[in-house]
Amino acid sequence: MNAVDRKPFESDDPLELVGIGYPVEHTAEADRDTARGLIEDYALSGWSAAEIRALFSSPAYAAPFGIARRNGAAFVDELIASVFGGAD
Repeated sequence: MNAVDRKPFESDDPLELVGIGYPVEHTAEADRDTARGLIEDYALSGWSAAEIRALFSSPAYAAPFGIARRNGAAFVDELIASVFGGAD
């Protein structure tokens, strides 16, 4: 067991991951950049195109789900194809 495993949970942990929204002028451009980065990260982690496509339809993944709702499935499919070279 390492030190992290022994540390008790703290409800006010200063290192807790916190997401913060911020206004952007070009939503479609921001969505494209964000989605492309997410797709690349998951692809590099070994996820298949089909697995990544599924997370964009799951409300459990708020950022990808919101991007897909705003821009549609074709938008997501285009980005996935560009990352995977058109292969599924």
